[in-house]
Amino acid sequence: MADAALTDIFDADRYPIHEPGTRAYDDLVARCRESLADDGCCTLSGFLRPDTIGRIAEEAECLAPRAHRHRTAHNPYFREANEELGDEHPVNRFQERTNGFVCADLIDPSSDLWTLYNSEVLTTFVADVFGIDPLYQYADPLACMPFNVMQPGDSFPWHFDTNEFTVTWMIQRPEQGGIFEYAPGIRDPEDEHYDDVAAVMSGDRSRIRTLDLGAGDMQLFLGRYTLHRVTEIAGSRARHVAIPSWARDPEMVGQPHRMKQLYGRVLPVHLERAGMRQDALVD
Repeated sequence: MADAALTDIFDADRYPIHEPGTRAYDDLVARCRESLADDGCCTLSGFLRPDTIGRIAEEAECLAPRAHRHRTAHNPYFREANEELGDEHPVNRFQERTNGFVCADLIDPSSDLWTLYNSEVLTTFVADVFGIDPLYQYADPLACMPFNVMQPGDSFPWHFDTNEFTVTWMIQRPEQGGIFEYAPGIRDPEDEHYDDVAAVMSGDRSRIRTLDLGAGDMQLFLGRYTLHRVTEIAGSRARHVAIPSWARDPEMVGQPHRMKQLYGRVLPVHLERAGMRQDALVD
């Protein structure tokens, strides 16, 4: 059983993630798995309690100016272009992405986010939902639980994830935009279905589902085979999302070049795991 400090953070009555082995817990896991099997996405609306959201949103707003801003252009696969393919092929269709990340080590260690993320309760639940055993907290000190900050004008264009799954907590909604759109199962391990991907990128919405996440919602998502994006942010308020992360390898951290690009910093542990000299650290 979890202590009161933990269950005060999330709606333990609706989402009894702290009670593995009970019928209520098993039913919740089964519902999540069914939703993921249906369209690759599961949303636990109002997972975080209102008081929790208030505290985390205040912290996120204070930390947002320290976000490392990043602007790039990429295709849905985060790969290089292929000159042998036509301009309309999705591999050669690059769209601009702008956003920022607040590194996990900037978040107050006593915050609700860390209390929840560090709990065995949460890791067990996530492992059960995605059917991964063992599962470990992501060992990267910068990327294990960052804030993603999207300011007005930012967007995240169509793409597939390279990781197995993603978990997010919506902390603050923008005034307009910031809608999560996705086309589940549009590719599979045997076929990229490039024509279908190109059709979506050209405006075909027949396969698209939309999800307007509210503050406090928890999203569990299988993005490797689901094309998805976040629409452009509008209005005067930023979109803040916390991204707790896990891995199969307890010692896994990000690659130095990727960490520098997304988070603006590289730590000695990144260089060590990549077999690079410590004097290569540039911060």
